[in-house]
Parts: sequence; C-alpha cells; structure tokens
Amino acid sequence: MSLFDAISTARSGLIATQSAIDVASRNIANASVEGYTRKIQEQSTRVVDGRAGAVKVEEVTRNVNAQLQRDVREQSSVVEELTIIEDFLSRLELEFGRPEDSSSVASKVTELKKAFQSLATNPDQSTAQNDVISAAEELALALTTLSDSIQALRAEADQRIGDSVDSINEALQNIDSLNAEIGARKTLGQSTADLEDKRDVWVQKLSEQMDIRTFERSDGRLAVLTGDSQFLIDQAAVTLTFSPSASVTPGSAVNDIMLDNGYLAPFAITSSFSDGTVAGLVQLRDTLMPLAQDQLDSLAFELAQQFDSVTVGATTADLDLFTDSTNTVPGASAGFSAQIQVRTTLAGADLRDGIGGTFTASGASDSSLPLAIIDMFDTKQAFVAVTGLNSTSSTIEEFAAEFVSYQANQAADYESQLNFQEQIRSLLDERLKDESGVNLDEELASLIQLESAFAASARVLSSVQQALDELLNSVR
Repeated sequence: MSLFDAISTARSGLIATQSAIDVASRNIANASVEGYTRKIQEQSTRVVDGRAGAVKVEEVTRNVNAQLQRDVREQSSVVEELTIIEDFLSRLELEFGRPEDSSSVASKVTELKKAFQSLATNPDQSTAQNDVISAAEELALALTTLSDSIQALRAEADQRIGDSVDSINEALQNIDSLNAEIGARKTLGQSTADLEDKRDVWVQKLSEQMDIRTFERSDGRLAVLTGDSQFLIDQAAVTLTFSPSASVTPGSAVNDIMLDNGYLAPFAITSSFSDGTVAGLVQLRDTLMPLAQDQLDSLAFELAQQFDSVTVGATTADLDLFTDSTNTVPGASAGFSAQIQVRTTLAGADLRDGIGGTFTASGASDSSLPLAIIDMFDTKQAFVAVTGLNSTSSTIEEFAAEFVSYQANQAADYESQLNFQEQIRSLLDERLKDESGVNLDEELASLIQLESAFAASARVLSSVQQALDELLNSVR
C-alpha cells in the first residue's frame, strides 16, 4: 500500500468513525424522546481494483422489530376501546348504585312495597295514603333520572366520536405529509430514519383511535387501511366526517361516520371500527347504553302494567298508578322510563277503592286492595323479555335488583378485561423498547470503542505525515 493509499484509508476511517460517534451521541440524547428508535450507522468496505480500500459510510438505519411494532399497535387499539367502555360503565354504575343502596331503583321498589304494607294496616288514614303516593313518586323520579343519565352518556359518546374523528384526520394528514418527505429523501438516497420515527408516532396515535393495517410501498410511503380494508392513505389521505346529534333521546337516530376519498360519494364506515376509542364510543352509543335503556324501560313498563289492573280475589280493581305524560298506561315499553309518572289525578282513596273494574271496597277500612298489591309484590311472574335479565320468573323486587346487578356485573367484567389487556400491552411495549429503544449502557460502550477507532485512524495519519516529512527531508 502506498502512503497516499494509507492517507485515503485513514481519512475514510476518521469520517466513518466520526459519523458513527454522531449517531451514538444522538441515540443517547434522544433516548427519552417519545417514539425515538435506536439508529445504526451502517458501514461497508469500498473495493477498488479488487482490493479493499476506504470505508464507505452507508445510510443511517433504524433498529425496529416491525412485527412487534404491529402487535403493540393492535393491542393498543384493544386497550383503548376497553378503556373508554370501562370509564362510561363505571360512571353508569355509580348512577344505578347497588341493589341495597337506598338511592337505587331496587330500594325504591322495596320502599313502595313497605308503604303499601303500612297502608294495608291503616287503609283509611290519609298519612298512609300520602306515603304510598310519595314512595311511588320517588320510584318514578328515580326511573326518569336514570333514563336521563343513560341518554346523557349516549350524547357524550356521540360528541366524543366527533373529537376522535378530528384526531384521526389530524393523524392521517401528518402521516401523508411525512410520506411525501420520506419518498423524496428515498429518491435522493438519503436517510429517512428520523422521519420514519415521527411517522410511527402518528401511526401509533391513529391506532389508539381505531384498528388499522399498514404496509410499506417500494418508495418508502406507508399505506394505511381500516381493519376491514378500506384505504385511509394510499396516494393521498382520505377525510372522515361526522356530525354529532343536536340531542339524543331514547330511540332517536344518530349519525354515521362518513369517509370521503375525493372521487366517490362519501359513504358510511361506522361498522369498520372494531377496536380503538371510536369503536368503544360507537358500542356505547349504539349498543350498551340502548340496552341499559331497554332494561330500564322494561322495568318501568312492568310497574305500570302491574299497577294498572290489580286482581282482588275474584274481582279486578283498576288503579293506573303509573302512567305516561298523558295519564295513560302505555301499551309498549320503548322509551317509557323517560316519561313515567304517578297519575296526576290520583287521590288517596283510589289506593283503597280503585278507580274502576269489578272490585268494590266494603268501606273506608277495607284493606283488600292494598293486601292484593302486597301479594302481587311477592308473586313471581313473567316480564317483558329483555337481554340480560330473567324475564320468566321473578318478583318485581327481584327484577329490579337483577337490573341493578346487571350494570354492576357488566362494569366489573369490562374492568377485568381491561386489566388483562393492559398487562399484555405493557409486556409487548417493554419488549419493543428493549429491542428497538436506546440502551444507554450499550451506547456508552460503543462510544468508547469508536473513540479508540478514531484515535487509531488519527495515529495512521500522523505516522504517514511523519514518513512523508522524512522522505521530503531526504530529497532535500
């Protein structure tokens, strides 16, 4: 090797080592930055005339386990869906209380039964009659308040879908913009590692909102699809649109999430969300809260039906204790809990005499009707079928308690699922960080080695310079 070859080789070694030191330093400086992955300075041997010569510095690349990264994203979608559902159901459980709580619907039903027991003892006493009316009004108020709470949570879920759609559009636009930068740098043969880190941060944020699938094209651009293969980013990003409802009531229609890709008419993709925050909000708005409303409506409807016409021995007494806003006992359960009330024309004596039917009280002290109502409380009967509740054989109190327990059990079930899935995500995330993140000890050890290599190349240059000086001096 000539002295000039030695100079060239040593110089390339210095440049390569300096570049590697720069990368290691950046790794250390950015170790705690969200989404930053360990960078690697690739090097190769430049071959001239079949002989190894100078060191060639390649592009800076990332150290990322792509499959593990996808697993983390998928698990994040699952966790975020469960998180939002568990939050809403926990709040709903607080509204419903426990069956034994004095504020729960189940307790209000029991209080009404106790009021009728007192009335049966003193059917002619106005105080006992007023206590029954007050207990019935408390029960009706509890039902309408719960209905309002359910619809308020539905309305909140509907509004938050709009917020999530805004977040999705922001992520899509940023990914699309980074795609363009990455594609341009790839064309010029420049490193895109840092840009890919930034893009991954936005892809992660997107995966928290919805389940997605991705694949990288040959030019470095990332294509993004929904879980059911609707393109969100191909050559350009699509736009999602959503209009929250002005008001949400039992049975009211709500809007779909629409996809506008710029060349087809906007179309609904609400069913495309199977995981992520949006999926959780849609499930709450369209399934879980409507089910709670159906169960509440069923309880309110059964109360109205049971206190409509009461069997007293071989006769029947019309009472119409619970009605809708028009003082009419409803013929269907849908939405009834939102308007249930105690009949506004109810008089205290009605509780003893009824307002019609074939039953006739024998006098002011006749307790036949209150006693028949107490028997009705204690009799198991069939209720209107509704998902999650025993409709075949329950007393009114049991049906109310089962309704409250269902909400508590459902909230506990989702909490358990969330805890389990969070543990899985934590394990996957830890593995990803271990494989793709920066290990400070390794980087510091690498810096020591690189400094030694830099010093070795510098000594070669110094030796060559000394040899050249001696050669020139001998010529002189």
